[in-house]
Amino acid sequence: MASQTITTVTSRHITLPFDLRTDPGALNDPKNRELLYKLFPGTTGLAMDGTFLYIIQAEAPPKPWPKSVAGLPSYFAPQIGPQHTPVLFGWFVGRGGAIASGLNGWDMADWEPLFTIVKNHFKVTGVSVTEVTYWGNYLVVILEHRRTADISKLPWKAGNIAVTYCYEDEIGRPSTPQSRCEAGPMPGNQVDLKTLTPVKSRRTGDFVFLSSSDTDSIEGSFMGTSFQRVVADEGSSEQQWIFTIWLYTGQDSARTLPPRAYGSTIYTADGYVLGFCRYTATEGPMKDWCVGIASDEFIDRGLTNF
Repeated sequence: MASQTITTVTSRHITLPFDLRTDPGALNDPKNRELLYKLFPGTTGLAMDGTFLYIIQAEAPPKPWPKSVAGLPSYFAPQIGPQHTPVLFGWFVGRGGAIASGLNGWDMADWEPLFTIVKNHFKVTGVSVTEVTYWGNYLVVILEHRRTADISKLPWKAGNIAVTYCYEDEIGRPSTPQSRCEAGPMPGNQVDLKTLTPVKSRRTGDFVFLSSSDTDSIEGSFMGTSFQRVVADEGSSEQQWIFTIWLYTGQDSARTLPPRAYGSTIYTADGYVLGFCRYTATEGPMKDWCVGIASDEFIDRGLTNF
């Protein structure tokens, strides 16, 4: 039998004879696991959550680290657990009830109907929420204030998927302008871009780019979306919800992110604009992530040309 081959691409993507993004079950094949163990000596375990491939090692190998392995973004961790993942996970509550039981929240192409029910539920119950993030098989709800709600009564499921929680002061969100309409193209951005394209219904996991200067860009992965509560306009007290895109730029990549990323363009390999950066984080739970206003916000207001 011919031996399996490995192709290392210069953009730090390692391709293998199998693709875990399209065939997650391939990780259960002993031959494939053996290949991954050989690829990263010192590996003691392998795991995946449909979003990342976790390579368990007591100490991470020397850099540079790959952006992806077998089709998934890779992440080196000392053990498996929610404290060793780049994804914002949150904490569970007791079984305080379920909402939106008539919806199937798994891998929704457009999850705004689920968000609307969740948002209205917290509004009626008087619990202040600043963000709801969707990860395909669970939601993370960001609570604005501590000790203002009976945690035992918070819903543990919505749309038949799990709900986890974080407090706003746990996120470590950078201080940035909060206006709904302020974000736009970075002045001097000379990337050859085309039109705005919707993020809704787009498959997560695609590799996309964040412009970091007039000529350079940082490659990352489109991993999820959220609805964030922001001030409607500068100087206004009115608050609205905006649709945002989450871009993962790679493990320990925060040091390479541009210091003034606000307004930088997030775009596909073929030049379609997915959104504009609101902030990046260099530490805390959001380290190595870029969050941007999705193009849908501008398209909904009649803007399509970049």
